[in-house]
Amino acid sequence: MSRPIRRPGNLVSASVSSAVLRTKRTPEGCLWGHSLDDFFIAKSDQSEGYSWSDVWNTSLFEELGVSERSDDAHCMKICAPWPMADAERSRILNEEGSYFDTARFPKLEERIPHSHLPNLLHVHDPDARVGQNQGVLVYKRLLPEVGKEQNPGHLYLTRSSRVGCGHHSNVYHAVFQFDSTAVRVVAKVSVARTEARGFLDHEACLYASPASFPESLSDAYSGYALVPGIKYPVPVGAVVPKFYGFYVPETGYSVDDATQPSPIMLLEDCGTPIEPQSLSHDEKAECFSLFLRLHMSGILQRSPFRKNILVQPGPLTLPPAERSLTTPSFRVIDFGRALDRSQARHQRDWLDERDQEVRDVQKVLKIERHSMA
Repeated sequence: MSRPIRRPGNLVSASVSSAVLRTKRTPEGCLWGHSLDDFFIAKSDQSEGYSWSDVWNTSLFEELGVSERSDDAHCMKICAPWPMADAERSRILNEEGSYFDTARFPKLEERIPHSHLPNLLHVHDPDARVGQNQGVLVYKRLLPEVGKEQNPGHLYLTRSSRVGCGHHSNVYHAVFQFDSTAVRVVAKVSVARTEARGFLDHEACLYASPASFPESLSDAYSGYALVPGIKYPVPVGAVVPKFYGFYVPETGYSVDDATQPSPIMLLEDCGTPIEPQSLSHDEKAECFSLFLRLHMSGILQRSPFRKNILVQPGPLTLPPAERSLTTPSFRVIDFGRALDRSQARHQRDWLDERDQEVRDVQKVLKIERHSMA
């Protein structure tokens, strides 16, 4: 995910690409290339007498009827994050100090198999962040679905670890201890209103559904993609955080009963809200592409605010000390109001709302009209 991204003036447009380039696509269906130069290499029809050619002008695509170069030397690969949980495990667990000191613990950025997530979670809540009572509460995992394994874990959160608040929820840095590992995650807790519980429940269901949020949306990939709506390639970063479970009170839970302690959704910590005025044109394009890829996956986010686009130093394949905001990693968060296209009553309404969301995102990112498409 190198910077800066080169944007050649005569790059083939997304509309032309979709017609003439056939293979190597991202899970959402975007044209993919190992490097930026891949988007200029094409193979013509052999009957025309041409061989491999460098294509630097869109008119050549139209004149030659070219198709994508078939080269398996470079394949799209998942860019796995640096395994901080393993690297830090012994040091963290053997140090003296408090589990409430979240800054001491490495962020969890790896995908965790469902069988390794705790079925029971002891929530250490001295400041009554999830309900009216202080102390330790026992929660059970509701999503992803629980198997037969019995693997309890612990979660530590305090008032001082809050990193975000809204009308419907509060977000905390929390230490998540499970399977001999102690790491930092984000814990999202709803306020004591039925509507807020509904939003959090809905968001967790989306994260837990492979049909709505396939794993590919939370994985970063090598190379670049030509996303329809942006006229030049962008990095294929992860779109949404990784999901580490939705937990509810063991004593009972109803989304309609706001007097009970709040459910807790655990997610990957993906940084802080962007400052659009400080982003380069390429970085704005990358943020914009995340929403376009969500739309291609059938998801409307429906809350495209600055606070819901996060940035952190990257790339995540490197150790934290080697990451930099000159190679940022972006994510989209907050899907409490999101709409899966498969659940929309009227497809025309979904498409109209998608078009409006595109305009809203452009406004949030301060993207000039027609500067990318």
